[in-house]
Amino acid sequence: MLKRITSILTAIIVVGLTPAAPRAPRVPRVHRHPVRVHRRLGPEEDPRALPEDDVPAAGGEPFEGLWQLQDMPAWLHAIARPDHLKTVMERNIAEFASGVMALEHVQPRRRRLEDGVFDGIFELTIKGPDGVHRRICLRGVADPRRSARGYVISPGVPFGEDSWRCTVPDLRLVLQTPPVDTALPALAILTDPSRARALLEDGIRRGSPAHADISIAGCTPTVTRYNPGSRCTVVYRLEYGAEPEGKDWPEVVVAKTHRGDKGRIAYLGMRALWESELRRSTVVTIAEPLAFLPELRVLIQGAVPGESRLSDLMESVLPGGTGRDMEGLRDVLAKTARGLAALHGCGAHGQTFGWEHESADVRKRVGRLAEWIPGFDGTLEPALARLDALAASHPPQRPVPSHRSFRPAQVLLHEGHIAFIDFDGFCEAEPAMDLARFRASIKQSVMRLGSDEERPEPSLHVLSELDGLCDLFLEEYARVAPVSRERVALWETLYLLESVLNCGLKVEPERLEGSMALLERHVRQSRLSLV
Repeated sequence: MLKRITSILTAIIVVGLTPAAPRAPRVPRVHRHPVRVHRRLGPEEDPRALPEDDVPAAGGEPFEGLWQLQDMPAWLHAIARPDHLKTVMERNIAEFASGVMALEHVQPRRRRLEDGVFDGIFELTIKGPDGVHRRICLRGVADPRRSARGYVISPGVPFGEDSWRCTVPDLRLVLQTPPVDTALPALAILTDPSRARALLEDGIRRGSPAHADISIAGCTPTVTRYNPGSRCTVVYRLEYGAEPEGKDWPEVVVAKTHRGDKGRIAYLGMRALWESELRRSTVVTIAEPLAFLPELRVLIQGAVPGESRLSDLMESVLPGGTGRDMEGLRDVLAKTARGLAALHGCGAHGQTFGWEHESADVRKRVGRLAEWIPGFDGTLEPALARLDALAASHPPQRPVPSHRSFRPAQVLLHEGHIAFIDFDGFCEAEPAMDLARFRASIKQSVMRLGSDEERPEPSLHVLSELDGLCDLFLEEYARVAPVSRERVALWETLYLLESVLNCGLKVEPERLEGSMALLERHVRQSRLSLV
């Protein structure tokens, strides 16, 4: 039963819970350079470009070695192509090959490389013998050190049922029904209305003295995020009997379960923030932590108002937003900057996180890719060492309460007000970390839209507009709190570098060119001496 729940949840999340925003008309895609020709931005493309003798040529030093990501095995890149996946699955899955079922579409999701092995989730749209369409999710694993033909296949198991397995030798891929999600033991409880009701009532009574007498009659769960083996977020609308008159019981609560220790860290961070002056802030809203259940690794929190996210607003406005749309976006960005300054100044305490931790993580990513591209780590080491040396020569500001994963998706919008969510990485760090993460995320999200076949690639005008929005965000923050611009530039380089590395680790070759363009543009404009 739990296996079926896991498969259903995966399908819900990858399909999406709300209708997609209207797409812009399709614009023919113009490839700016052949696949293996490294793009070098000309000075005319950057209004603030520096003289050639002051700036490394984009696409050359210091990050030329990143283009080796194009040299990943061809069969691995083929896994990222829906058209190719459809063809090979139709040929290798018996139900499709025989015509009993029709495979209408396949979309790769949540792809990653770990320990020299590919692991991913594939969403299939199929038409059954009865003509009914449905979506199912399959897990796919490819180990180049082992032939797919060597796996034991269970004969007679119907397609999509527990224990079903199939090989796709062309892609060295083994497909199977997603196994039980043992990393998230609370999953079955959180998605069952009856069991979730009891868990929420008992947890809130024990964890929140202000609601010690809460009596929940029923709840309606809605899964809003699910990453198999990693995390699940469920929003509940609560129902009460006659008791809540005069009570301040919540109408909506959120439960999150994480693999490992993330939930406990998030709860402690949220408690520290709730007990600080940020709880009474007029510039940003945060959620109240209600309970943490260590035996199930479940965090229960109050909900914050929000009809949409800042990331949604950006997607609707950029590229091609009207002047009025852009003015609204600028206003929200200014509020977000002031809200971040309030977070940084609230005085809450957490674990310390610094440049050395993020730099070490980048090196780990490079090492994982070196398993697929021999010598990749050695090629990038000079640039990484130079980044560390520059960081050492520009000392950080004192640590402040920080979000650590601060992106437009973590900013909720409601009637002109903003709220911050997802404090899973709460820590104390220098202000530049959150500022740079947010600026890099703005650029990455718009460039990611450009990799969508239904959208045009961002123009140079749009990229310049993005620079202006990022600068507005930083300037507004600097009005109310001190900031080291050199440190922001360094951290932003690190995050944009991570984005390029993730094109390989997440097997997203279609994003490599855009991610490299962002990194190269930033290096040119930041005046960092990386050579």
